[in-house]
Amino acid sequence: MKVYTFRLPKSVSSLMKVCIRLFKKEEVKK
Repeated sequence: MKVYTFRLPKSVSSLMKVCIRLFKKEEVKK
């Protein structure tokens, strides 16, 4: 899943990973 490898700060990239993880969890719930 290295599609979006922008020059982001590590904090932002980690936040995005958390958001994606939560989004996938929500998708599984449906």
